[in-house]
Amino acid sequence: MKRSRILASFSIALAVGCASQAPEPPAAPHTGQTFADAVKLMCEVDQRAGLTAEEDPLAIGQQRTTWLADHIENPDGIEFRTLVSVKGPEEQAQMIRAKAKEIGLEKCALADSIEATSAGGLSP
Repeated sequence: MKRSRILASFSIALAVGCASQAPEPPAAPHTGQTFADAVKLMCEVDQRAGLTAEEDPLAIGQQRTTWLADHIENPDGIEFRTLVSVKGPEEQAQMIRAKAKEIGLEKCALADSIEATSAGGLSP
């Protein structure tokens, strides 16, 4: 009798424990965009979004940020864009240029533009 109670209690505990485990959420779909693609988009944002350096520095920074938020899909690219956006213009230019070189780009128009004007950087 005692043994059957223990076995019943164990069975109930096992069933409850197994039933309470939530299934893992599905993995985010892979878009095919690589981190290198995301960095290249950052460097080419003005050309791709039709922006000019003569625009209001605050407005162009906001437009760059909005365009990149809509077009960067790679999770590491999103993280990098976010990390860059909380830095000042000088550090943004340095970070973007360093990543561009890391992926094999010789030039990065966005880094050059931010560095030249000390304005128009990405915003959080």
